[in-house]
Amino acid sequence: MKKNVLQFLIISFLMTGLISCNGVSKNEYETLKTENEKLKQEIEDLKFGPDKLFAQAKTYLENKEFNKAKSELLTLVEKHPASQQANEGKHLIELAENGIKEQKLAEEKAKAEKEKAEKERLANATKKLRTKYDEMKGITWYYDKTTTQYNDRNSFHLYMGKKDNGKPWLRFRIQYKGDSWLFIESYIIKTDNNSYTINTSYGEVERDNGYGGIWEWYDTSMDNRLYNIVKDMIDSKSIKIRHNGKQYYRDRNITANEKQALKNMLDAYEALGGSMNF
Repeated sequence: MKKNVLQFLIISFLMTGLISCNGVSKNEYETLKTENEKLKQEIEDLKFGPDKLFAQAKTYLENKEFNKAKSELLTLVEKHPASQQANEGKHLIELAENGIKEQKLAEEKAKAEKEKAEKERLANATKKLRTKYDEMKGITWYYDKTTTQYNDRNSFHLYMGKKDNGKPWLRFRIQYKGDSWLFIESYIIKTDNNSYTINTSYGEVERDNGYGGIWEWYDTSMDNRLYNIVKDMIDSKSIKIRHNGKQYYRDRNITANEKQALKNMLDAYEALGGSMNF
């Protein structure tokens, strides 16, 4: 085929050169033109000949590329209707069409199964949560069932809100309970391999006291940095948090229940359609 293409190019070049130089007779020009057309046809036959098209179609069928096989076979029948390959190709078109139908059915089945799995995942994810509906604001708040509802104990957790037909949003909360004030200014979180510092601005840590105890808590919107910290915590075996106050600090270990609750909230958040690009 390369030889034929080269010949075609040479003859085309000669024809152009001779014409531009007015150095060719009419008979010579017609001879070159005929030869050129012949070579063009040979190239066309090599590219779209019945053997070539039939062999390519069979390869596509073997590879289950049924759309390509059908296209190749239709070209074969159109260009070489009287050939033996076209006669055999007509029967293969039916095989290709059946393959296309089977693939479409398989894709539809896979899509339906995926949608079913997503619904089950959503149902299972939200089963691990409790909800609280704010009628005035039209917000449903979601919490893991193991997360405290009050400021009655130390806690590191996530929760989320969702309006009807809206996307959910995540909140990040750290609670400290003790016998004396720390006046927390920052938090240090140590995972298996990393250490993170969360600095707070004035007024971001809220405080309250009563019944012989004090409470300090930090509640903020989730962002990419906090999300990465939470993911690292979920993947770590040992997690410690330090509550840094003006003069004193308190350390404690994040419990297995707290870690599982973080995972449950992220799963439910994603299942409810939440975006991980904060």
